[in-house]
Amino acid sequence: MQEAEKALIKGLVHVIWADGEVKEDERRLLGGVLSQLDLDDTALSEVASMMAKPPDLTNLKESVKDVESRREIMKVLLAMAMADGKVDISELRFLNKMARQLDLSDSDLEQLKNETLSEIDHDA
Repeated sequence: MQEAEKALIKGLVHVIWADGEVKEDERRLLGGVLSQLDLDDTALSEVASMMAKPPDLTNLKESVKDVESRREIMKVLLAMAMADGKVDISELRFLNKMARQLDLSDSDLEQLKNETLSEIDHDA
């Protein structure tokens, strides 16, 4: 598993658990992401471990040096948080923390939120 993929999955796991429960929409979205990444059994086992105990999120910026990749990770995290049609305060706090970890500014985060909402509305 590449570092950007690992950072994405770590973030997704934290978004899923941010409100203290795992919802069916979140499971489906995670499954879709994992399917697109075409991970091997070892990597899938690592994801299962992350779901049991969410991983450390420090040094994400160093793990994913490319700014565009960090922006894409944030968009997926935003989509995951919005999967159930609402973003609760714990998810919002986590998303803000992730944006800081990925070295994204408040204006970057706001732009990414708008892009993600637009894409979700377009797909609906």
